[in-house]
Amino acid sequence: MQFGLFYEWPNPDLRNWKTLYGEGVEEIQYSEEMGFDYCLIAEHHFSNYGNSPAPLLQALHIGQQTNRLKIATGILVLPIWQPLRLAEEVAVLDNLIDGRFICGVGRGYQPHEFGWFGVTVPESRQRFSESLEVMIKAWTQDESFTYDGEYIKIPNEVTVWPKPQQKPHPPLWLAGTSVDSMQLAAKWDMMPLTTGLLGGDGMRAHLASLIHARMDLGKSIHGIDLGMQAITHVAETDEQAREQIEYARWQNRAGRALGRLAVTNGRVDVTPYEGEPDDDRFMERLYFGSPETVIEKFRRAAELGVTHVSCWSMFGGIDHEKIMRSIRLMGEQVIPDLKDVHPPAGLADELAKTPRVTTEELQAARSGPAPSDVPP
Repeated sequence: MQFGLFYEWPNPDLRNWKTLYGEGVEEIQYSEEMGFDYCLIAEHHFSNYGNSPAPLLQALHIGQQTNRLKIATGILVLPIWQPLRLAEEVAVLDNLIDGRFICGVGRGYQPHEFGWFGVTVPESRQRFSESLEVMIKAWTQDESFTYDGEYIKIPNEVTVWPKPQQKPHPPLWLAGTSVDSMQLAAKWDMMPLTTGLLGGDGMRAHLASLIHARMDLGKSIHGIDLGMQAITHVAETDEQAREQIEYARWQNRAGRALGRLAVTNGRVDVTPYEGEPDDDRFMERLYFGSPETVIEKFRRAAELGVTHVSCWSMFGGIDHEKIMRSIRLMGEQVIPDLKDVHPPAGLADELAKTPRVTTEELQAARSGPAPSDVPP
């Protein structure tokens, strides 16, 4: 398994942003020292849920402060970008940080953010597909090209320079929860990014959908990577880790608030909501605990096909010192135990035989068991 840190810089109390960013960079630098493989930078706008409106600037800065770590976006919200400009910026970034960039992309899901950029949620799917196609053309074609999409129009021939250092382009990761997204991931050989909050059934369904899409294209279904975002906190004991649950609740409630446009003066509404799980049920979706507990949870995630774990360690205003402790315990005990852990050899063939699912069924799988519920 590979491990990274996921960042969107939430700011519940509107702390000084320079301090907030500085702490995050210090944590990422320490993670490189402790054996992590990458970091993942989100894109969010206009609320204290996440203060990462310029992920490529942050990626450049982090790349300049590290030596080995891969720097990924998690994710660039393509429907709100001009794709030619974005392709240029990614290419420059990849050259400046010596080919260490991973381009994570997605359609986005928050109407609160879309509206201010003049984009609607219904049109975002087509905008995403067209933008991705234009970006790949920009990175891989030396000849001039035009493009005539429903939303993206390039009527005059254009050639895009520079090209990325990595060939044919930086690795592509995709966040998405639909069958269409898995088909795009199969078409462009992108690694899907799922979340531990989906539970075991949800992650298996995502991987199965990707496998079916690759089969339809005549592509290999073996050696497939699957990324998982996991709200993670490692402490000396399970009890000490559990004490941080309210920080995770803030983050979960804040995300739901964006979906229902419950934002006032940039502050998300984090009041409890109807149907909110109790602490025991919520903990099943979190990767909290002692090193031994977290190792076992990640092992069970690997049984579901997970190869890359993005540890969401800065959440809900949790203290910097606690994050640094969690990174240290991850590096000293968790990562060394899991570096050589891989999904079961026969998992892809097993999932290839499962019935195909619809987007509705794929998203409904969110209610399935968490990795901690899945028998070893």
